Amino acid sequence: MRLAREIWLAPAAVQLQEHGPEWLDIVDDKEWSKGSGFHRGFCSSFRIHPDRKVWFHFPFQLPAGGIVDQVSLLWETEDGASVSWVCVHHGGMHRQHLCEPNVPLTGSPEPFDPPALWRQYYPSSNRVRTDLAVKPAVEMRFGFQLCVQVDGPGVVRFYGAGLRYNESDS
Repeated sequence: MRLAREIWLAPAAVQLQEHGPEWLDIVDDKEWSKGSGFHRGFCSSFRIHPDRKVWFHFPFQLPAGGIVDQVSLLWETEDGASVSWVCVHHGGMHRQHLCEPNVPLTGSPEPFDPPALWRQYYPSSNRVRTDLAVKPAVEMRFGFQLCVQVDGPGVVRFYGAGLRYNESDS
């Protein structure tokens, strides 16, 4: 028998494959975000240039022996950006596609109403949650990461990434 639990990463854990001013523009009016994006407590935001596709990677540290059968993403896009491809990597060489490339990803609304005391500090949000089955499930032996490709132009905001990890109870 296996015990299932969700494991989530904070948005600042995201790693960019492509970066620099030729890939990413200023986001949220912060001049210093050009080329690198804007990481803050609520989300990590990136403005992608037109005709660019940027890969974002969420690395998970998991014990060997368990099974991953689902990944999740909290995200939103603005100004024309679209999440166009999602896959997982295991051990660096094993790549498994979770959706058709170049078909915009969708999700279920995941609204959040900030506390009144802090509301002025929160950006407006239209985040969604997308859960994707990992079939066949991946048995953990090595490192695991969720990989998300976003097409520009526009803004992508990541609020977190998660997975369902099934560990043996023995």
